[in-house]
Amino acid sequence: MKKLSLKNLKLGADDMLQRSQLKTVFGGYGGGSCQSWVNGTHSTGLSVSDAQGDYAFCIENGYSSCGYCCASC
Repeated sequence: MKKLSLKNLKLGADDMLQRSQLKTVFGGYGGGSCQSWVNGTHSTGLSVSDAQGDYAFCIENGYSSCGYCCASC
């Protein structure tokens, strides 16, 4: 996905979304934009809580290949 550029729209301050509002637009809280890696298995389209849960499971079970990222992967 390409990065979104709003420079040419000439929006006023009242038209722009705040950082906290953008998180919900891009799925930072449950929109399915996260990925996780658990012991060599890669999963995509996860919510934040699911990706964090996968990571916690991976760490708790002592796996060496653990990770997750959301929206900025």
